[in-house]
Amino acid sequence: MAVMTREVLIRALEKTYGRKGMARKEVEELCDFVLSFFGYEDYVLDNVLSAPERDVFYNLEEYGFLETFREEVNIIKGRSWRVNQWRFKKDNIYRVADSQEEELPETNIYDEIFRELQN
Repeated sequence: MAVMTREVLIRALEKTYGRKGMARKEVEELCDFVLSFFGYEDYVLDNVLSAPERDVFYNLEEYGFLETFREEVNIIKGRSWRVNQWRFKKDNIYRVADSQEEELPETNIYDEIFRELQN
């Protein structure tokens, strides 16, 4: 697949974070933040992230935009070195970005319960 573009990632983030109340400017900042780690690559090493940055990546993983994977590399004397990495889940990002589904307006569950109690 092609390199993840800013436009595609912004569309996907708007359809998730934007619908939960995040402003367009903040969505763009989140997109730029994520892309600053990846550049033109599809993966980033976990050890370059600080704890707060990693928290953002975990949150993006919950939405299905990122995933972690581990690679073991053999080094001198037969020892192995684990490399933890993050990568884009491009298929999910493109699916969300290109979705045309209209989300139903949220209903207040407490209003529904109150109506049921009145009947």
